[in-house]
Amino acid sequence: MSAIANILTSGIADSASLKTTSATIGYDKTWVPQGFILPGVAKWVDRSGGIPIGYPSLTVSNRLPTKASRLFKVTVKLTLPTLEQTSASTASGIQPAPTKAYDCSAIMEFLLPERSTSAERLALYCHVMSLFATTISASDGAPTDATGTPMAGLIVNLDQPY
Repeated sequence: MSAIANILTSGIADSASLKTTSATIGYDKTWVPQGFILPGVAKWVDRSGGIPIGYPSLTVSNRLPTKASRLFKVTVKLTLPTLEQTSASTASGIQPAPTKAYDCSAIMEFLLPERSTSAERLALYCHVMSLFATTISASDGAPTDATGTPMAGLIVNLDQPY
């Protein structure tokens, strides 16, 4: 990515949208660039909620190889905060300031040797993308639930990985 710009994502993607390249899937979040919060770390936020403590955020970094480690380290972190439910005080009628209850977050880290080729990095990217698909085709070409990735069950239902 050569320039920092808005990013559009969908929190309403389903199995059908993961199997298509259609531009009609839609999105429900617009991540606006906040800039470089540290050297090499770019940050985007979704300001649609209007309460800064509750802004969902996306940070992306790419650490270059060093003498100690000959790897590029690409890190992507997505954080979706949930605010506490508050109500006005019965005595004063004043609504307390919002506070964050917790964050749901994901951190993806890619360790890429500087000797790796773009084809090898593309293969890694494609395999990671396929882990998020709800159905993976079996060797006979027929998609079945038995050949699906466990990712959705692990994340949505807190299933065990086996």
